[in-house]
Amino acid sequence: MENQFELVGHLQIRHIRFIVNRIAYRQMHVHSDFELAMLLEGNGLLKTAAEKIPMVPGDIVFVNSYESHGYLAAEEKEVHPVFLIAQISSHFLMDYYSPIRNTLFTTGDLKRFFDDQSLSLFRNLFLKAGREYFGKEEGFQLRIISDLASLLSMLLEKVPHRLVSEEEKNRMKRRFDRIQRILSYVDENYSGKIRLADIATKEGITLPHLSHIFTETFGVTFQQYVQSKRMQKAIRLMQDSTKTLTNIAFECGFSDPKYMNRLFRQSFSCRPRQYREKGKKGMLEASFLPSVQKEEFLSDDLAMGKIKGYIEKKNPTC
Repeated sequence: MENQFELVGHLQIRHIRFIVNRIAYRQMHVHSDFELAMLLEGNGLLKTAAEKIPMVPGDIVFVNSYESHGYLAAEEKEVHPVFLIAQISSHFLMDYYSPIRNTLFTTGDLKRFFDDQSLSLFRNLFLKAGREYFGKEEGFQLRIISDLASLLSMLLEKVPHRLVSEEEKNRMKRRFDRIQRILSYVDENYSGKIRLADIATKEGITLPHLSHIFTETFGVTFQQYVQSKRMQKAIRLMQDSTKTLTNIAFECGFSDPKYMNRLFRQSFSCRPRQYREKGKKGMLEASFLPSVQKEEFLSDDLAMGKIKGYIEKKNPTC
């Protein structure tokens, strides 16, 4: 499991990033950008701290900055869903509409707020911006900025929202920074003994409060998160045939190899040795894979192909 805070880079256009992901499971995570996500193929779910939102091709969801969220396939054995995602900094167009930085929209499926005609227009603009981003034809930056400005205007018109105070915004930022520090500490120390109480003391907050923050943000307990980190490392180390399972267990921070065995049986219905053998034979099915990061970032060409494929199938006028 990778760090579940995300530092979004805006490499092509300042304050804007588009990606196309094939996702079986994207762990709950947070970042400072707000996010629009459209399902291009398959059946998926957006998971937030409050709900799970089913998605079919053409559905678009909105997620606020600093809000914990994740994506996953609706069914494990079906084709993994493909999402077109735009991550937009709250500083985007701030010189022209300064309230954007402090605007909180209602997270969720845009079908709840848009009529069919307005949603079709929003969808077509979003697809157009995605094609511009991955096509990179001359002047694409200007066209994307224009498209996203129109999308934000529609959100302001259709989606319930409120302005938060600078104090509340700073409080959200401090919480985000705290999560960053905690996850960095876990990354550096999970191979040894690690306790949430020690982190709480380090952060100067109570253990129950920190436990609540962690569960609310990531949808799992602190112990489950650490166990997943250790399991993920164990699976990577199993590829080295020179390492014994006992040594792998201790190297990953398990206090006892029997504990690692028990977790493997609970997670994958087999012992570590069986898991390793299946991996050698190329026999691992989806159900045997770890329930952590299962996503693929598509190249620009493949991303463009997925967008065009959706357009050709649905034939929207964009």
